[in-house]
This record gives sequence, structure tokens and C-alpha cells, in this order.
Amino acid sequence: MSATQTSSRARTYALYTGAPRQLACEVVAGLPRRAPLIPAPANHEQLLLESEVFYWVLGSQRNFFEFPFGIQYVQPTADGIRLHLESNASLDSLLAGLLPGRVSVGTGDDEIHGLNGCRITARSERGIELRRLGQPTSIRLTGPSRRAFQKAEAALAERIRDHGGEASWLAGDTWTAHERRWEDERQPLPYESTWRAAAWLPSGLLRRLGLLHTVAVPQVVTGHESRLGEWWVLELDHDADTGLRRAELVQALTDPEHGLPLELRGHRDLTPGKGLGLILLKSPDNTATLQLRYDRFDYPVKPERAEMFDAIRRRISTVTGEAPLPAMPGCSATG
Repeated sequence: MSATQTSSRARTYALYTGAPRQLACEVVAGLPRRAPLIPAPANHEQLLLESEVFYWVLGSQRNFFEFPFGIQYVQPTADGIRLHLESNASLDSLLAGLLPGRVSVGTGDDEIHGLNGCRITARSERGIELRRLGQPTSIRLTGPSRRAFQKAEAALAERIRDHGGEASWLAGDTWTAHERRWEDERQPLPYESTWRAAAWLPSGLLRRLGLLHTVAVPQVVTGHESRLGEWWVLELDHDADTGLRRAELVQALTDPEHGLPLELRGHRDLTPGKGLGLILLKSPDNTATLQLRYDRFDYPVKPERAEMFDAIRRRISTVTGEAPLPAMPGCSATG
């Protein structure tokens, strides 16, 4: 492969993953000839686990971060995925969503919160690796220091115990009784056939998470799933002065080589000509749907948030230009 081709592929890799230029060049240089830049998981267990991770990433979004969900970039491989976190705060947020724990709910019953059956199987100076017991899976979290990981994990375990729960991930190479019961009763969503058929979408979005800040320019991204994982909704909040770059994000998501098997089925402006509203993307086989919701919101910038919002504005300012979406009269954006 020529230097020009390598450089072009590295730019595309960085676009989809958010990876720094040097890392993108190293990854591309190490890929076999004709290997996909954004590979799909090699086994179904990994795909299902990534779909759960994306679910908890959306569910754990409680704070403002420079990058969407506090994840600066991802590094997907056939065997697993690495999520590089921007800060200790994003580490606290994500660990609270991913590490499994037994918690009490309002009904007085117990349930498992987080990735049931997952354990920390490796630690390094800048990260940890999570695997599900008995399965060929791998989720790596990197970025903060070893001490930050230890502190965040200890604080989470203490918080769970203070509320009468159990930090299940500390049970070692065995399932806790509550985890086994939760698994045997097929409480986790991935046991639902609808979820399993659509799991490629949340997994694929996780592997292309960089698009939400290299192509799109929202201040904040939130979201949720519905219909047992068949529908996924991303809500992209923009400030008053930036373009929405809707067409650019749709093009990247539906790109035949690097994107996902999605088709633009419709879009609707809540106020004609303002660009705010809905975009509907569906798979040709109708197993999964992605709805993008656009809005503008002026978040109050409190003194303790000023530095963070300055970082968000700097990030947004590096992405410019905006193309129109194709006219689709009569098409629905609500399914």
C-alpha cells in the first residue's frame, strides 16, 4: 500500500473512531491487506456484550464531558474493543454503568445492574480489561491512571455496599448466586430474540463512536433504546451558533464500506427550514432502527462548568461545513 493510501485510510479510521492521528496510522499500517478499517466482532458473544455496553453507556450519561459520553476514542478489533476515556470523571461515570452489582429496587427485590457476569481480568498502568465469564469477550477501558481506576472501583464498591447491595465483579472467577439466578431467569435484555437480531446496531455504533465528534458537532449526546432493542435513539443537542451537519453524519453512518447497513427512510423539521427535528435510518431487513433527534439548547454555564464548556466549544470549532439532506416528501421520520 502506498504512503498516500495509508494516509487516506488513517484519516478515515480516525474519522470513525476518533483516534489520534498517530494511533490511526499505526493501526492502519498493521492491518492485513483488504482488511476492513472497522471490523465487526468475530464472535456473537462479543457483539452481544458490546450491545449491552452501548446500552449502559447511554444509561450512565449524567454529566457534561468534552467528548460524547466522556469517551475520547475507540479502538475496535475483531476480538474486542478499547474505549479510551477522557478523564477521571468519565471513568467514574462509565464504571458505575458497566461493573455488575446486586442492587435493591423500589419493589424490595434485587436486580443486577451492569454487565452481568463480567469481571476485571487484567490491569495495566493505564487501564483494565473486562471479560464475561466463560465467553471469548473483551472490553478494555483506558486513559486514566492505575490509581484513578483503583479509586473509582473502590468508591463504587463502597457505595453499593452502603445501600445493602453486593459488588458482584469482586467475586472472582465464579458467578454470584444472584448473578446466576439473574442469568438463569433470562432477565438480561440480550436474551430477547428482538434484541439479539438488532444487536449489530448498538455494537456498530459503539465501534464508530468517533463520528459523534469528528463529523457531528453536538454539545451533548444522550439516548436510549426501546422496543426491546429494535429502536435506538440518539439525541444531539447543539448550541445556537453551530451547524447541525446532519447530512454528513447520515453519509458516514450509511457509507457502504465503513458504515452500517442502514438506509435513510425519512427526515422532518419541527420548524420548517430550521433543521431541528428527526432523522430516521433503518436496516433493509427491518431488524433495527436508528432515530437521530436534533435540538438546540443553551445550557446554563455555571462557574464549575466553564472550563468544560470551553473545551466543548474548542472541539466543535474544528469541524466546519454543512451539506443539505436530500428532499424526501411524504416520508416519515417517526417510523
